[in-house]
Amino acid sequence: MKKILSYISLIVVVFLSVSIIPFFAETTDFTQEDANSLEAAKEKLEQINERQSELLSSLKYYSSQKNSELKAKQTLEQQIAETEDKIETINWLLENLEYRLDEMTVELEIAQAEFDDYYEKYTSRIRETYEMGEMTYLEVIILSDNFSDMLKRYDYIRDMMEYDKNLLESMRENIDNIIVLQETIISDRATYSEMLEMLSEEKKTQSSQIVELNERISYITSNIDELKIEQDEFAKLEAEFEAEINKLLDKKKKYSGETFIWPLDSKWKKITSPFDWRTFNKKKEFHYAIDIMADVGSPIYASADGTIIYYGWVNTGGGNKCVIDHGSKLVTHYNHMDEFVPELQKKFKENGSVDVKQGDIIGYVGRSGTATGYHLDFKILYDGTPVDPALYVTADGSTPEKDIMDLLKK
Repeated sequence: MKKILSYISLIVVVFLSVSIIPFFAETTDFTQEDANSLEAAKEKLEQINERQSELLSSLKYYSSQKNSELKAKQTLEQQIAETEDKIETINWLLENLEYRLDEMTVELEIAQAEFDDYYEKYTSRIRETYEMGEMTYLEVIILSDNFSDMLKRYDYIRDMMEYDKNLLESMRENIDNIIVLQETIISDRATYSEMLEMLSEEKKTQSSQIVELNERISYITSNIDELKIEQDEFAKLEAEFEAEINKLLDKKKKYSGETFIWPLDSKWKKITSPFDWRTFNKKKEFHYAIDIMADVGSPIYASADGTIIYYGWVNTGGGNKCVIDHGSKLVTHYNHMDEFVPELQKKFKENGSVDVKQGDIIGYVGRSGTATGYHLDFKILYDGTPVDPALYVTADGSTPEKDIMDLLKK
């Protein structure tokens, strides 16, 4: 930041030493000294534009980097949210498994107790039957009323033994099933516990990456803020140089007195941003011009006779810019042009200025510089002070609200 301010201070010193002193000279004619000062101011303005171009490139680079980091952060935040959802789901599953395992343990204890009790009774009956031996079967025969009854009694004893056996097998099978379910639950619990551990580590890594991204975003934002501070300082310097250029206009040249014309074809008459306060790029600012909406490539006309004293790129948002000196301290600015007129551009580079007539095409509508759509940013200044162009020009050629000559009488 100190380096930026030192650089700006150096420019200010050079500006003061080269440009400001002649500006206060009480001259009435455009002298060679004025011409030299004007040329020096133009050269310094070009240097500022070059530095502004570098600043814009750096801002674009850092802005692109910041957008990439923000997207990466957004992706990571989404991944963390998904990881947290997975962790929440697995925790729920683990809780459910623990609950089921507790249930299975209780069921197993009950089943095992029932099996043991019934098995004890079963073995007791077998033992008693064995001890009684043949007597039991003899009793069956003696106590039977007939052969059929004997068979029934014998089948009953046999069926009861078979029932006991089947019931015990069923109970044992039930116990085995419960044990299998327990083992499955324990296996699932181990699997989910491993998954939970992995997800917890994954979340820790993602959170660490978020911290790193925030640090990089903070660093990039700091660089962008510093660049914007420098850009604002250069914008002020550029505005000062433009003001001084206006003071160095050809004092011999007198305005012809013709009414200014609308700088576009009459069909392009919609003013999208008037000469007034507005909010632009989240900042409240005064708009010292009017924005006239038009299709890209629409011709732009010189509003009156004059001399082009600036014909090039500016980095304070105006993009491709044309400045015309009409004499008597009247100046018009035309910003955001898409293209220059090749012939005019060639002459301007050769001579440093070009004479134009009212209605001559000086460029074409675009959106160069800082512009949200295709339009012409049209500005009128008198003695370095902007005036509302809508008061002095009309799209349909009707008499404007104010006469441009009124400015000269002040």
